[in-house]
Amino acid sequence: MPDNNFFRILLPWPNWKLSPNGTRNRNYRATLVAEARQSAVWLAREAMQAGNWVDNQERLFSIWIFRQPDNRNRDTGNMRGAMKAAQDGVFDALKIDDRAIKDEFLHRGDTIKNGEVELRLYESYTQWIDDVVVLSSSKYNDRELLVG
Repeated sequence: MPDNNFFRILLPWPNWKLSPNGTRNRNYRATLVAEARQSAVWLAREAMQAGNWVDNQERLFSIWIFRQPDNRNRDTGNMRGAMKAAQDGVFDALKIDDRAIKDEFLHRGDTIKNGEVELRLYESYTQWIDDVVVLSSSKYNDRELLVG
């Protein structure tokens, strides 16, 4: 495993119809879920080919960094819910059950064109909590995140 001890992947901003408040049309939603999941599988495989992976099958910690495409006021729970299909795809590629996630942290990053969602999976609680503190505290603005 690489020295950084976490898996990092950049995912596209989700189709808003995937959020818990999205479409009620089951067939349309199923198509969107399948597309998001397959896209995440391919992106995760690319990340793994670059030497980016995690091995722990039972205990992982996650950070979701949401970089919105605009300044709309979005509900964090809906943003996280819209990423469920992508999460399943990432874990399919890693061949790990997503129940291995013991704790997760959601963060709103800067607004960027087209938006993106960064998912980090950590094996080390210490490294995870260190990055959570850095992300959540303005006191640490001058400190760099552990980058892989």
